[in-house]
Amino acid sequence: MSDRVKNIVVGGLIALLTVLVVGLVATNQSPGDRVESIGSRIKCPVCQGESIADSPASMAVDMMALVEERVAAGASNDEIVSELLGSFTGAVLLDPPASGSTLLLWLAPLTALLMGIGIIAWWKRHPGEEPISPAAERTAPALANRRLIGGLIVIGGLVLIVGVAAALIQDGAGAASGAAEIGTDNLDDVSNETMEAVIAANLDNTEINGMRLALAERYFETGDYRNAFPHFLAVAESPIATNDQATISLVRLGWMAYDGNGEVETATDLLDQALALSPGSPVALYIKGQVLWCGADNPVDASTLFAEILAQPDLSDDTRARVEADLALASTGDDCV
Repeated sequence: MSDRVKNIVVGGLIALLTVLVVGLVATNQSPGDRVESIGSRIKCPVCQGESIADSPASMAVDMMALVEERVAAGASNDEIVSELLGSFTGAVLLDPPASGSTLLLWLAPLTALLMGIGIIAWWKRHPGEEPISPAAERTAPALANRRLIGGLIVIGGLVLIVGVAAALIQDGAGAASGAAEIGTDNLDDVSNETMEAVIAANLDNTEINGMRLALAERYFETGDYRNAFPHFLAVAESPIATNDQATISLVRLGWMAYDGNGEVETATDLLDQALALSPGSPVALYIKGQVLWCGADNPVDASTLFAEILAQPDLSDDTRARVEADLALASTGDDCV
């Protein structure tokens, strides 16, 4: 092979290596770029052909917030995509399939790695012509450059291999870190629909009861007992619920049984279960007192419960004032208010 042909081949290889290395560097995205990239791959479940990254819909905004949270926690792209597809009905991938014209994109990292190894192996087998003496180097500068070019090719191949390895290690580290636990902080901007979807997809997660309670409280506060009931019941029956979680769920179930259906006996039974878990619970005592006073027309027992609450030293001023007012009325046999 002539020197001119070799120089052309070497130049082409260096140019190809440069392009591939730049491509690999470009895949080392910032967290913000990763969030945008992942969001652009997922179709918005409630939109017409838009990705969640491009849609202003509330569900899409919630999904992007979840992506951002998972990226910050170190989850890998595949883990995040799998969680979104499993948690949100109707969410599908917008990625092109690994076939046809897109196949090269999917095979690029492996191809780059093999090319890097191949270039180094080829140069080892074809190091050039016979050794060049110092005198020859002075009289033939073009030949003297062969060693430099050879070194550049080897370095380029090594850089390519290291770049691929670094990308693989980074992706593996992200996968090893796992997805973040489902938290219940900062749920104010998360829609009920999104929380329902996340709960349905994570029923076995030990952190899901916190989100269940947050959602159930939303329904409860708006008087939507039908949607609140199954969540409170699930937490009350959950073997992994904390004592406080089970207690508040039983209290809410007791009040809904009375306020929603007028079931005094069922309500008092649920409230007794709450008090068995948390003896002296002010909220359980107060709700039971209300049920006895207003539902069972039993102001005497209600007064006893109100007095038990007032014996506790750590009540807030507002709570103490409210219970004192109720006790004053119940103790004189007045109707509940």
